[in-house]
Amino acid sequence: METAPIHLYAMSHGLWQEVQAGLRHALEARQLSQLLAPTTLIFHDLLDNALRSMHLRVFRNILESEAGLSFEGEDGQLEPLYKAELSEHGAQNITHACTQGGWQVVVHFSPPAGSGADALVAVDVPFLWERSHSQTDNLIDALGFRLVMEPLGAGCRVVLVKQAGRQVAGAPPALLDVAQQAHSLMQISDQLGYGLIQFSAVGEILAVSPTLLARLRLDPHLESIGQLTEAIPLGFYHDVIWGLALAEGNGAFENYRIRVQMADASAVSILFNVSGYRHPDGSIHSLWQVVSQEEGARQLSEGSIISEVRIHNITRNYVPQLVEQKARDAIRLGKTSLTNEEREVAVLFCDIVGFTSYVESNASSESVIDTLNSILRRVSVSVKRNRGSIDKFMGDCIMALFDDPAEAVLAAIDMQSHAADINSLRFRAGQQALQLRIGIHWGEVVIGNVGTAERLDWTAIGDVVNTASRIEKGCLPGSILISQDVQAAIELARPRKFEFGEIFGLQVKGKREHLAVCHVSLPSKIIP
Repeated sequence: METAPIHLYAMSHGLWQEVQAGLRHALEARQLSQLLAPTTLIFHDLLDNALRSMHLRVFRNILESEAGLSFEGEDGQLEPLYKAELSEHGAQNITHACTQGGWQVVVHFSPPAGSGADALVAVDVPFLWERSHSQTDNLIDALGFRLVMEPLGAGCRVVLVKQAGRQVAGAPPALLDVAQQAHSLMQISDQLGYGLIQFSAVGEILAVSPTLLARLRLDPHLESIGQLTEAIPLGFYHDVIWGLALAEGNGAFENYRIRVQMADASAVSILFNVSGYRHPDGSIHSLWQVVSQEEGARQLSEGSIISEVRIHNITRNYVPQLVEQKARDAIRLGKTSLTNEEREVAVLFCDIVGFTSYVESNASSESVIDTLNSILRRVSVSVKRNRGSIDKFMGDCIMALFDDPAEAVLAAIDMQSHAADINSLRFRAGQQALQLRIGIHWGEVVIGNVGTAERLDWTAIGDVVNTASRIEKGCLPGSILISQDVQAAIELARPRKFEFGEIFGLQVKGKREHLAVCHVSLPSKIIP
């Protein structure tokens, strides 16, 4: 089955999902599904480079035609202006110019005639593109692919080809024997410059590898061991050497970070990652791996990496789910930061009605924090169960994002159902009812970095977010109020999934005209 070409003006979230789906189907058709992850990385890099080159070219045309600037042989001056434009306005203006000018990158998952039987996917670029060397070139070769660039009108076509006869599978797996393990470990140690130190139970250096002394710019003879002993911080002996004397088992330890700074004129400072164990005779055998080396600079980066793990375990729950997931996606695609994106989402706001007055009147009778957390915890479960993500908590209010508006409504119904059960129990206990009101809107938002270098939020912004918040404010306690846009999107994809109330106008702040909204619930009887 042929797949329709995808026309790209920029790498939006929705279009990238379409590209991934097309790439997956293309690989499945050729029985290459096992190559999906690395091929996705290659293809993202390819499209990212092509689109960036296109945006730079269009931006240059705008500056030359509208601002009268000339960049003949001065491409170095264009880059800072381009970065300033992205920082100020994002890619929106350039993307609009591409759309108006007919500039686009077209992806064919059913390669056009003449591309060859081994063609996997073809990309049409609207100019003669000189693709620069990238980090994925070695990966392309390792997977048995190659890129073929062909002229196409005023532009070119880039074809990703699976080379015939190139197999990526290696020899069948085997178990290493003792001699093979020893040889492999020696090769790893030599290539990565590992060093070895053996300590006595009281901390004296019994033996050291010459390679470690060389790393510290010490002559590889016994007289240098005294200098090494003096350079190792006392904290290492407290935490590792003497601390292991109290440890059970073999006293193994991993990933202890320690900075060793020599006192001589060279003032070399090296951060090591140290792992090891306690031998039955009481001596400590340790492996030293260089993490970083500096000249004269001493930083407070030594200490056990376990501490960093503990800090991460404490702070990870404060990081929004969407940020963590997007960070993982970025790492898989070779990125080092999160980039802004435009996409259609359902924005859900859920608020606990009258919680402020409840706090004032019940602070002495029950833990308001425990009560709040128990409600928000269950609301979060509803979001996660329906494939949404928590954008942020705002006191007693929660904001969540969903790719599917129907799943946002299902989450809202689940929240209200649970709230009804909880309030039934609270009523029997003579406690005040705590009802929820929920508002949902659907449309395009910008999800990006908001804040400063010291404190950043990666969050959704735009009129859709503001409108969803105002819909929630106009919702009756215990109800779910949605915009007509949400209803229309659901009815288009999942007709008869829900029961919608009559459309009525809601006056919301910042809008001249009434906003068309309705209440929603599950149908009273199951509809097949």
